Amino acid sequence: MNAVLYFIVLLAWGSSWLAISFQLGDVAPQVSIAWRFLLASLMLFIWCYVRGLNLSFSWREHASWLLLGFFLFCINYVCAYFGTFYLASGLVCLIFSTLTLFTVFNGFIFFNKPIRLPILIGAIVGIFGLSIIFSNEISNTQWSLETGIVKGFLWMLLATFFASIGMLLSGQLQARKMPLVQSNAFSMLYGAIIIVAYVSISDISFSLSTSYSYIVSLLYLALVGSVIGFGVYLKLVGNIGADKASYVNIFTPTIALLLSTFFENYQWSWIGLIGVVLIIFGNIIVLYAKPASA
Repeated sequence: MNAVLYFIVLLAWGSSWLAISFQLGDVAPQVSIAWRFLLASLMLFIWCYVRGLNLSFSWREHASWLLLGFFLFCINYVCAYFGTFYLASGLVCLIFSTLTLFTVFNGFIFFNKPIRLPILIGAIVGIFGLSIIFSNEISNTQWSLETGIVKGFLWMLLATFFASIGMLLSGQLQARKMPLVQSNAFSMLYGAIIIVAYVSISDISFSLSTSYSYIVSLLYLALVGSVIGFGVYLKLVGNIGADKASYVNIFTPTIALLLSTFFENYQWSWIGLIGVVLIIFGNIIVLYAKPASA
């Protein structure tokens, strides 16, 4: 069952990279994020209504979801978009792939979770494989303060740090038996509202493109990337732990590149294939790690 969930997340998030490319243009990235999660939360609330799921909760549960929305559906995305302003896509993928490392150490520091050595080793192997795939982009990058690369690097590290906190928090909420669907619905809504509030006090224009490519990609990101992707991923977090599940973020760029091969004529090299083998090997190490002892 967990293997099926893992595969669904890979397809959902791997294809999301392609969909995001159609979001870039007239609408500010922060506004597109807000639209995405507002729409995703609406879909989830409709699902709850149709299925007759409980939507009445205490203020403590709403406070938890507000915190989850801030970390997982708001601040990490804002930081990531600031980072992508300065960095090439390969570097963005590589830095965000350190999510597993952040999750391992943040789980130990903030959530009293033991560090599982196989997961740590598997993550390092996978990150090394990903760095091989994007070695050309890395070698061609001008690492200087003038180019803004360092600034982008720091923004992406912040995005990864906040995302790991959100994923660990989701695992903790599931351990408290808080319902996942309603949790995602409210936390996505709160995350989107925080972004809307941020946009309203900034000089960013709150707009919506009516072009076919923008609307279709927005619907895809809301349904597949958010409702299905996060729903399945956070279920995986509850099943196998945030540290194991976070390896998806190392594997996802490989799926994105495979799709790019068919839709954008991406050309593979032998070095890139070696990187994929290392990612798969790291994935095997992570997924066969023994559960943490109580």
